[in-house]
Amino acid sequence: MINHSRFYLLIPSALLILAVLPMPYGFYTFLRIAVTLAAVIAAYVIYQASQSLRWEVVVMGLVAILFNPVFQVSLSRTIWLPIDLLCAALFFYVAVTRPRRPAA
Repeated sequence: MINHSRFYLLIPSALLILAVLPMPYGFYTFLRIAVTLAAVIAAYVIYQASQSLRWEVVVMGLVAILFNPVFQVSLSRTIWLPIDLLCAALFFYVAVTRPRRPAA
């Protein structure tokens, strides 16, 4: 069951799946912003919850660097396709498996 507090991880996952379709350039700019923002937030939340540098924190940091809209990584569409799908799966995995915070 996905907690509503993890919903922000499913949005970039869906956008990354849509990115395999031919879309206008503006969509990919929006995708970069949304994925970078979600990856940074996820890395921060996971780090705060665990107080350790877990693999999810490191991978989300790498995703944020790869998708950042300021210093763009320029790759061909054939290279972006598997990256988009892997990152979509990563966001979904983190949304589903991340331990819930105990109720305060």
